[in-house]
Amino acid sequence: MKPFTMEPVLRYRKQLEDEARQKLFISQKKETEIRGQLEAAKQVMATLYADLEREKTEGTTSDRLLLYENRIHLEQKKVVELQEKLSRQQEKVARRRRRLLHASQEKKGLEKLKQRQNMAYKKFIEHQEAAMLDEIAVLRHDR
Repeated sequence: MKPFTMEPVLRYRKQLEDEARQKLFISQKKETEIRGQLEAAKQVMATLYADLEREKTEGTTSDRLLLYENRIHLEQKKVVELQEKLSRQQEKVARRRRRLLHASQEKKGLEKLKQRQNMAYKKFIEHQEAAMLDEIAVLRHDR
């Protein structure tokens, strides 16, 4: 019986878990940035719609209304693209979260194995010491 010998594997699993955690954090940060961009684009859209309505009620030229329509169309495209980008990023975050969970489970499995092997080794050593002390006691008793 010997103590846990897979320490390098456990260190590697811990490293994999740390890398997965870092990647998840980066993905979540990027998701937050995309959400911010999407909210800003929606705010621009709302402002454009409000300005367009104001222009219509005050009366303006058709060229100016056409400019508003074109800008609104571009912002709508931008919002759709950002929504798609956000959706892809959310899927990426979910994948990275699953990878982190998997890496954590593998590391915990090895940690439990290490704990069980070390406990078994400790019991083995205690048994050996007890046997040796019993033998010493018997030898001293015979003197």
